[in-house]
Amino acid sequence: MELTVHDLVYLKSMDRIEYFGDFPDWMNEDEMAQGIAVVRRMKVEDGKVAIGFRGNNRSKRFAAITAISNIKRVIRPFDVLVNSYPETHVQSLTYIEKVLDDFKWGIGGSVGFSMATGINVCHENSDMDIILYCEKLQELDELKSKLSQLQKSARRVDVQVEILGVGAVVLADYLKHDSFILRTSTGPILLEKESLYYKE
Repeated sequence: MELTVHDLVYLKSMDRIEYFGDFPDWMNEDEMAQGIAVVRRMKVEDGKVAIGFRGNNRSKRFAAITAISNIKRVIRPFDVLVNSYPETHVQSLTYIEKVLDDFKWGIGGSVGFSMATGINVCHENSDMDIILYCEKLQELDELKSKLSQLQKSARRVDVQVEILGVGAVVLADYLKHDSFILRTSTGPILLEKESLYYKE
């Protein structure tokens, strides 16, 4: 089974997760924590995957590891686009859909979780975590006009770009600065833009 960051996974058993520290009480109480997690960006040994559980507010987050064989269902960020949009975000998501018509993209965060599971954890002030997929870092320079359009959405938009086999970049930070943070499975890396192009 191939898994990537942001994938939402349903587990076969909560007894097969590994974690450090104490198991929080809210994990037994909140509906969204009952065997549903999101794949995290962390390198683990073969046959396992890093996951994170969420509760009903931002303070409730719990990191763990589980065997890939413990996963019974996977929903990817772009899979949720076929589902109904939350009423609070219909206008914005319909607009974003048109702006990103030629791109591979998906939705993460509370809005994506709500669309994927049917458990409503977003509200009218929830940000929209948009995930774009690209093949090369150099493609990000071509997205300036797209970001400008996305920022006109009625709801606040955060755009993260996943570069195949490389890592992820926050698009606004990349376009604004000469250096940027690349998020990888082994940790963040600070890169200079000018260092990217001599490799072409």
